[in-house]
Amino acid sequence: MLKLLKYSPVVLLAALSLPLVAHADDDFSSHGRWDRGEHHHSLKVALWGDEFYADDPTVQADQATQTIDSMNAHHVDFTVFVGDTKNGHSVCTDQAIGQRVVDTFNRLHAPTMYSLGDNEWTDCHRTSNGAYDPLERLSYLRSVFFDKPTTQGRHPIKVERQGALGQAYSENSRFVKNDVEFVALNVIGSNNNLVVTDHQCFKKSNRSWDDCNAATAEYRARNAADMQWLKDSFALAKREHLAGIVVAIQADVYGGIDLADGAYREAFLPTLDSNNGFSDFFHTLITETQSFDGQVLLVHGDSHYFRIDKAMVDANGQIRPNFTRVEVFGSSDNSWVEMTVDPDSKNVFSFKPVFLQ
Repeated sequence: MLKLLKYSPVVLLAALSLPLVAHADDDFSSHGRWDRGEHHHSLKVALWGDEFYADDPTVQADQATQTIDSMNAHHVDFTVFVGDTKNGHSVCTDQAIGQRVVDTFNRLHAPTMYSLGDNEWTDCHRTSNGAYDPLERLSYLRSVFFDKPTTQGRHPIKVERQGALGQAYSENSRFVKNDVEFVALNVIGSNNNLVVTDHQCFKKSNRSWDDCNAATAEYRARNAADMQWLKDSFALAKREHLAGIVVAIQADVYGGIDLADGAYREAFLPTLDSNNGFSDFFHTLITETQSFDGQVLLVHGDSHYFRIDKAMVDANGQIRPNFTRVEVFGSSDNSWVEMTVDPDSKNVFSFKPVFLQ
Protein backbone atom coordinates (compact mmCIF):
# COMPACT_ATOMS: atom_id res chain seq x y z
CA MET A 1 0.00 0.00 0.00
CA LEU A 2 1.26 3.45 -0.91
CA LYS A 3 1.78 5.53 2.20
CA LEU A 4 1.72 9.30 2.00
CA LEU A 5 3.58 11.74 4.19
CA LYS A 6 1.63 14.52 5.80
CA TYR A 7 2.91 17.40 7.87
CA SER A 8 2.44 21.14 7.88
CA PRO A 9 5.07 23.83 7.14
CA VAL A 10 5.11 24.61 10.86
CA VAL A 11 6.06 21.02 11.59
CA LEU A 12 8.69 21.05 8.86
CA LEU A 13 10.34 23.99 10.60
CA ALA A 14 10.27 22.02 13.84
CA ALA A 15 12.00 19.11 12.13
CA LEU A 16 15.25 20.92 11.37
CA SER A 17 18.61 20.03 12.89
CA LEU A 18 18.30 18.94 16.51
CA PRO A 19 20.86 19.03 19.33
CA LEU A 20 22.81 15.99 20.39
CA VAL A 21 21.92 14.31 23.65
CA ALA A 22 23.70 12.73 26.57
CA HIS A 23 23.28 9.02 27.17
CA ALA A 24 20.57 7.87 29.58
CA ASP A 25 21.15 6.23 32.90
CA ASP A 26 18.82 4.26 35.12
CA ASP A 27 18.90 6.14 38.44
CA PHE A 28 15.23 6.35 39.41
CA SER A 29 13.20 7.56 42.33
CA SER A 30 9.43 7.48 42.93
CA HIS A 31 6.93 7.36 40.05
CA GLY A 32 9.59 5.96 37.73
CA ARG A 33 11.36 9.30 37.86
CA TRP A 34 14.67 9.24 36.07
CA ASP A 35 16.89 11.69 37.97
CA ARG A 36 20.36 12.78 36.96
CA GLY A 37 21.18 15.54 39.44
CA GLU A 38 22.08 17.92 36.63
CA HIS A 39 20.56 20.66 34.48
CA HIS A 40 18.06 19.57 31.86
CA HIS A 41 19.46 18.31 28.59
CA SER A 42 17.59 17.37 25.47
CA LEU A 43 16.60 13.76 24.89
CA LYS A 44 16.63 11.89 21.60
CA VAL A 45 13.77 9.38 21.36
CA ALA A 46 12.86 7.00 18.53
CA LEU A 47 9.15 6.64 17.74
CA TRP A 48 8.15 3.54 15.79
CA GLY A 49 5.53 0.81 15.44
CA ASP A 50 3.54 -1.35 13.01
CA GLU A 51 6.80 -3.03 12.03
CA PHE A 52 7.90 -6.53 10.94
CA TYR A 53 4.95 -6.86 8.52
CA ALA A 54 6.67 -8.59 5.58
CA ASP A 55 5.45 -12.11 4.78
CA ASP A 56 8.87 -13.08 3.43
CA PRO A 57 11.02 -13.94 6.49
CA THR A 58 14.17 -12.71 4.75
CA VAL A 59 12.64 -9.33 3.94
CA GLN A 60 11.23 -9.07 7.44
CA ALA A 61 14.63 -9.80 9.00
CA ASP A 62 16.42 -7.38 6.67
CA GLN A 63 14.00 -4.56 7.47
CA ALA A 64 14.25 -5.18 11.19
CA THR A 65 18.05 -5.09 10.98
CA GLN A 66 17.97 -1.88 8.95
CA THR A 67 15.68 -0.15 11.44
CA ILE A 68 17.63 -1.31 14.48
CA ASP A 69 21.00 -0.41 12.95
CA SER A 70 19.65 3.05 12.11
CA MET A 71 18.39 3.70 15.63
CA ASN A 72 21.63 2.44 17.14
CA ALA A 73 23.60 4.71 14.81
CA HIS A 74 21.53 7.70 15.98
CA HIS A 75 22.39 6.96 19.64
CA VAL A 76 18.85 7.49 20.88
CA ASP A 77 18.25 7.60 24.63
CA PHE A 78 15.28 5.25 24.38
CA THR A 79 12.56 4.17 21.93
CA VAL A 80 8.78 4.12 22.12
CA PHE A 81 7.18 1.26 20.16
CA VAL A 82 3.44 1.79 19.66
CA GLY A 83 2.38 -1.76 18.94
CA ASP A 84 1.87 -4.27 16.13
CA THR A 85 4.89 -6.56 16.12
CA LYS A 86 3.46 -8.57 13.19
CA ASN A 87 1.01 -8.11 10.34
CA GLY A 88 -2.71 -8.78 10.70
CA HIS A 89 -2.89 -12.05 8.77
CA SER A 90 -0.06 -14.14 10.21
CA VAL A 91 -0.29 -16.74 12.98
CA CYS A 92 -0.10 -15.54 16.60
CA THR A 93 2.34 -18.16 17.87
CA ASP A 94 4.37 -17.72 21.05
CA GLN A 95 7.45 -17.30 18.89
CA ALA A 96 5.87 -14.69 16.61
CA ILE A 97 4.50 -12.41 19.34
CA GLY A 98 6.93 -13.37 22.11
CA GLN A 99 10.54 -14.50 21.81
CA ARG A 100 11.10 -13.04 18.33
CA VAL A 101 10.04 -9.63 19.62
CA VAL A 102 12.13 -9.97 22.79
CA ASP A 103 15.17 -10.77 20.63
CA THR A 104 14.45 -7.77 18.40
CA PHE A 105 14.20 -5.30 21.27
CA ASN A 106 17.39 -6.78 22.75
CA ARG A 107 19.33 -5.83 19.63
CA LEU A 108 18.74 -2.16 20.36
CA HIS A 109 21.36 -0.34 22.41
CA ALA A 110 18.58 1.72 24.02
CA PRO A 111 15.63 0.58 26.16
CA THR A 112 12.14 0.43 24.65
CA MET A 113 8.76 1.39 26.10
CA TYR A 114 6.31 -1.03 24.46
CA SER A 115 2.60 -0.28 24.02
CA LEU A 116 0.64 -3.30 22.78
CA GLY A 117 -1.04 -3.45 19.36
CA ASP A 118 -4.12 -5.28 18.09
CA ASN A 119 -2.18 -7.58 15.74
CA GLU A 120 -0.47 -9.36 18.63
CA TRP A 121 -3.64 -10.14 20.59
CA THR A 122 -7.01 -8.59 19.70
CA ASP A 123 -7.04 -9.85 16.10
CA CYS A 124 -5.64 -13.29 16.89
CA HIS A 125 -9.20 -14.71 16.70
CA ARG A 126 -8.97 -14.47 12.90
CA THR A 127 -8.71 -17.83 11.15
CA SER A 128 -5.59 -16.62 9.32
CA ASN A 129 -4.03 -15.85 12.72
CA GLY A 130 -4.64 -19.36 14.02
CA ALA A 131 -8.07 -18.75 15.62
CA TYR A 132 -6.53 -18.11 19.04
CA ASP A 133 -8.42 -16.84 22.05
CA PRO A 134 -7.39 -13.15 22.18
CA LEU A 135 -7.77 -13.03 25.96
CA GLU A 136 -5.31 -15.91 26.33
CA ARG A 137 -2.88 -14.14 23.99
CA LEU A 138 -3.16 -10.97 26.07
CA SER A 139 -2.38 -12.93 29.22
CA TYR A 140 0.63 -14.47 27.49
CA LEU A 141 1.96 -11.06 26.42
CA ARG A 142 1.59 -9.72 29.95
CA SER A 143 3.57 -12.66 31.34
CA VAL A 144 6.39 -12.22 28.81
CA PHE A 145 6.82 -8.46 28.50
CA PHE A 146 5.35 -6.87 31.62
CA ASP A 147 6.40 -9.15 34.47
CA LYS A 148 9.12 -6.74 35.62
CA PRO A 149 9.04 -3.06 36.62
CA THR A 150 11.27 -2.19 33.67
CA THR A 151 11.09 -1.45 29.95
CA GLN A 152 12.12 -3.88 27.23
CA GLY A 153 15.70 -4.30 26.02
CA ARG A 154 19.15 -5.39 27.17
CA HIS A 155 19.57 -2.17 29.14
CA PRO A 156 16.10 -1.62 30.62
CA ILE A 157 15.07 1.36 32.68
CA LYS A 158 12.62 1.30 35.54
CA VAL A 159 8.96 2.11 35.02
CA GLU A 160 5.87 2.24 37.16
CA ARG A 161 3.24 -0.32 36.14
CA GLN A 162 -0.49 -0.50 36.76
CA GLY A 163 -1.60 -3.68 38.49
CA ALA A 164 0.47 -6.65 39.62
CA LEU A 165 3.50 -7.49 37.48
CA GLY A 166 2.59 -9.79 34.61
CA GLN A 167 -1.11 -9.57 35.45
CA ALA A 168 -4.05 -7.47 34.33
CA TYR A 169 -3.12 -3.96 33.15
CA SER A 170 0.60 -4.41 33.86
CA GLU A 171 1.15 -3.33 30.24
CA ASN A 172 0.18 0.21 31.26
CA SER A 173 3.35 1.95 32.34
CA ARG A 174 4.97 5.35 32.88
CA PHE A 175 8.17 7.08 33.84
CA VAL A 176 9.42 10.66 34.12
CA LYS A 177 12.60 11.89 32.49
CA ASN A 178 13.81 15.50 32.36
CA ASP A 179 10.48 16.97 33.45
CA VAL A 180 8.53 15.01 30.82
CA GLU A 181 6.29 12.03 31.57
CA PHE A 182 6.06 9.06 29.19
CA VAL A 183 2.88 6.97 29.46
CA ALA A 184 1.98 3.71 27.68
CA LEU A 185 -1.67 2.59 27.48
CA ASN A 186 -3.25 -0.55 26.05
CA VAL A 187 -5.57 1.23 23.61
CA ILE A 188 -5.58 -0.83 20.44
CA GLY A 189 -7.15 -0.92 16.98
CA SER A 190 -10.13 -3.09 16.05
CA ASN A 191 -12.36 -0.75 18.07
CA ASN A 192 -10.33 -1.36 21.22
CA ASN A 193 -11.82 -4.91 21.44
CA LEU A 194 -15.35 -3.52 21.83
CA VAL A 195 -17.62 -5.73 19.67
CA VAL A 196 -21.04 -4.28 18.84
CA THR A 197 -21.90 -5.57 15.33
CA ASP A 198 -22.07 -8.88 13.51
CA HIS A 199 -19.39 -7.63 11.15
CA GLN A 200 -16.99 -6.92 14.01
CA CYS A 201 -17.69 -10.30 15.57
CA PHE A 202 -17.62 -12.65 12.60
CA LYS A 203 -15.41 -11.04 9.92
CA LYS A 204 -12.46 -13.36 9.11
CA SER A 205 -13.36 -15.36 12.23
CA ASN A 206 -15.19 -18.40 13.57
CA ARG A 207 -16.13 -16.65 16.82
CA SER A 208 -19.48 -17.04 18.51
CA TRP A 209 -21.42 -14.23 20.16
CA ASP A 210 -20.35 -15.66 23.52
CA ASP A 211 -16.75 -15.07 22.45
CA CYS A 212 -17.56 -11.54 21.34
CA ASN A 213 -19.44 -10.76 24.54
CA ALA A 214 -16.33 -11.88 26.44
CA ALA A 215 -14.28 -9.50 24.30
CA THR A 216 -16.61 -6.62 25.13
CA ALA A 217 -16.43 -7.45 28.83
CA GLU A 218 -12.63 -7.36 28.59
CA TYR A 219 -12.83 -3.98 26.86
CA ARG A 220 -15.06 -2.49 29.54
CA ALA A 221 -12.84 -3.59 32.41
CA ARG A 222 -9.61 -2.54 30.68
CA ASN A 223 -11.11 0.74 29.49
CA ALA A 224 -11.94 1.68 33.09
CA ALA A 225 -8.36 0.85 34.12
CA ASP A 226 -6.97 2.79 31.15
CA MET A 227 -8.94 5.89 32.02
CA GLN A 228 -7.78 5.73 35.61
CA TRP A 229 -4.16 5.37 34.49
CA LEU A 230 -4.52 8.29 32.09
CA LYS A 231 -6.10 10.53 34.72
CA ASP A 232 -3.54 9.54 37.35
CA SER A 233 -0.70 10.21 34.91
CA PHE A 234 -1.98 13.71 34.15
CA ALA A 235 -2.46 14.30 37.88
CA LEU A 236 1.20 13.42 38.41
CA ALA A 237 2.27 15.75 35.58
CA LYS A 238 0.21 18.60 37.03
CA ARG A 239 1.37 17.99 40.60
CA GLU A 240 5.02 17.94 39.54
CA HIS A 241 4.56 20.89 37.12
CA LEU A 242 6.07 18.85 34.32
CA ALA A 243 6.84 20.44 30.97
CA GLY A 244 5.07 17.76 28.96
CA ILE A 245 3.47 14.35 28.76
CA VAL A 246 3.71 11.73 26.01
CA VAL A 247 0.81 9.26 25.66
CA ALA A 248 1.70 6.20 23.58
CA ILE A 249 -1.07 3.97 22.20
CA GLN A 250 -1.45 1.79 19.11
CA ALA A 251 -4.90 2.77 17.86
CA ASP A 252 -5.61 5.53 15.38
CA VAL A 253 -8.53 6.88 17.38
CA TYR A 254 -9.29 9.30 14.53
CA GLY A 255 -10.11 6.40 12.22
CA GLY A 256 -7.89 7.79 9.49
CA ILE A 257 -10.16 10.82 9.05
CA ASP A 258 -8.53 13.87 7.44
CA LEU A 259 -9.24 16.59 9.98
CA ALA A 260 -8.92 19.55 7.59
CA ASP A 261 -11.67 22.05 6.71
CA GLY A 262 -13.78 21.51 9.80
CA ALA A 263 -13.73 17.71 9.60
CA TYR A 264 -12.57 17.45 13.22
CA ARG A 265 -15.95 18.74 14.42
CA GLU A 266 -18.14 17.61 11.53
CA ALA A 267 -16.71 14.17 10.71
CA PHE A 268 -14.59 13.00 13.65
CA LEU A 269 -16.30 14.08 16.89
CA PRO A 270 -19.69 12.62 15.86
CA THR A 271 -18.07 9.17 15.66
CA LEU A 272 -17.33 9.22 19.40
CA ASP A 273 -20.53 7.52 20.48
CA SER A 274 -21.25 4.51 22.71
CA ASN A 275 -20.32 2.07 19.93
CA ASN A 276 -16.86 3.61 19.52
CA GLY A 277 -14.21 1.93 21.68
CA PHE A 278 -12.14 5.13 21.78
CA SER A 279 -14.80 7.60 22.95
CA ASP A 280 -13.88 7.53 26.63
CA PHE A 281 -10.19 7.77 25.84
CA PHE A 282 -10.45 10.80 23.59
CA HIS A 283 -12.96 12.68 25.74
CA THR A 284 -10.72 12.11 28.76
CA LEU A 285 -7.69 13.22 26.76
CA ILE A 286 -9.49 16.44 25.80
CA THR A 287 -10.41 17.23 29.40
CA GLU A 288 -6.95 16.49 30.76
CA THR A 289 -5.16 18.39 27.99
CA GLN A 290 -7.29 21.48 28.47
CA SER A 291 -6.46 21.57 32.18
CA PHE A 292 -2.71 20.96 31.76
CA ASP A 293 -0.28 23.84 31.35
CA GLY A 294 2.39 21.78 29.60
CA GLN A 295 2.62 20.20 26.16
CA VAL A 296 0.74 16.96 25.36
CA LEU A 297 1.89 14.54 22.67
CA LEU A 298 -0.19 11.59 21.44
CA VAL A 299 1.87 8.97 19.59
CA HIS A 300 0.12 6.14 17.77
CA GLY A 301 0.27 3.83 14.78
CA ASP A 302 -2.44 1.68 13.18
CA SER A 303 -3.19 3.48 9.90
CA HIS A 304 0.36 3.31 8.48
CA TYR A 305 0.19 6.95 7.41
CA PHE A 306 3.00 9.12 8.77
CA ARG A 307 1.72 12.47 9.96
CA ILE A 308 2.37 15.19 12.51
CA ASP A 309 -0.46 17.60 13.23
CA LYS A 310 -2.40 19.61 15.80
CA ALA A 311 -5.28 17.17 16.06
CA MET A 312 -7.42 18.71 18.79
CA VAL A 313 -9.75 21.69 18.35
CA ASP A 314 -11.44 23.63 21.13
CA ALA A 315 -15.16 24.42 21.18
CA ASN A 316 -14.43 27.95 19.89
CA GLY A 317 -12.91 26.50 16.73
CA GLN A 318 -9.33 27.28 17.73
CA ILE A 319 -6.65 24.64 17.58
CA ARG A 320 -5.64 23.43 21.06
CA PRO A 321 -2.07 24.87 21.14
CA ASN A 322 -0.58 22.42 23.66
CA PHE A 323 -1.64 19.24 21.83
CA THR A 324 0.24 17.45 19.04
CA ARG A 325 -0.37 14.10 17.37
CA VAL A 326 2.30 11.94 15.70
CA GLU A 327 1.43 8.82 13.74
CA VAL A 328 4.43 6.62 13.02
CA PHE A 329 5.37 4.89 9.79
CA GLY A 330 4.43 1.25 9.37
CA SER A 331 3.51 -1.76 7.27
CA SER A 332 5.99 -2.00 4.38
CA ASP A 333 7.71 1.27 5.38
CA ASN A 334 10.16 0.67 8.22
CA SER A 335 11.16 4.31 8.59
CA TRP A 336 10.93 5.91 12.03
CA VAL A 337 10.63 9.29 13.73
CA GLU A 338 13.41 10.91 15.74
CA MET A 339 11.94 13.10 18.46
CA THR A 340 13.91 15.64 20.43
CA VAL A 341 12.56 16.43 23.89
CA ASP A 342 13.72 19.74 25.32
CA PRO A 343 11.73 20.72 28.44
CA ASP A 344 13.21 24.21 28.36
CA SER A 345 11.84 24.96 24.88
CA LYS A 346 8.38 26.41 24.25
CA ASN A 347 7.00 23.41 22.37
CA VAL A 348 9.04 20.76 24.27
CA PHE A 349 8.79 18.26 21.37
CA SER A 350 10.27 18.49 17.88
CA PHE A 351 10.51 15.84 15.18
CA LYS A 352 12.60 14.60 12.29
CA PRO A 353 11.54 11.64 10.12
CA VAL A 354 14.31 9.13 9.42
CA PHE A 355 13.59 7.64 6.01
CA LEU A 356 14.83 4.14 5.24
CA GLN A 357 14.87 2.57 1.76
